[in-house]
Amino acid sequence: MHDEWMRNLAANTPALPIERLIATRDRMKAVLPEADVANCASLVADLELPDPGDRHVLAAAVTGKASIIVTWNLKDFPAQDLRPYRVTSQSPDDFLTELHAAFPDALISSVKRARLNLWKTTPTVERFIDALQQNGLKKFARMLCQNIALRD
Repeated sequence: MHDEWMRNLAANTPALPIERLIATRDRMKAVLPEADVANCASLVADLELPDPGDRHVLAAAVTGKASIIVTWNLKDFPAQDLRPYRVTSQSPDDFLTELHAAFPDALISSVKRARLNLWKTTPTVERFIDALQQNGLKKFARMLCQNIALRD
């Protein structure tokens, strides 16, 4: 799956160097080694989804004992197909909004660090939130607008 998100991001953001994506992948794997799921290919053939090309995602979720698949592609992960595996699908916007409801301080702290980690051009809080909204995180952006703790 790392190859897939890296390939898609590189295709959609040609100015982004592949070295930066590789470094991001390597940091993700170092920070959350238990999230790096392997040995799930044998499940793929037995899974049913509207788009057979997405079965590897469900296989990884089942193997990794994930309860949620976070995706913008909700139509290809319908509840009735995921239910037998005790997995649900959720948009990134809903996922982040619910994560804030459960862990508000930790999430705000993480978002603040994410903004400040944009070291080449650290955007203002307003521009950062606007970018999130423009990328589909509408509810999450509204929630951040109301949260003064994000400010420096």
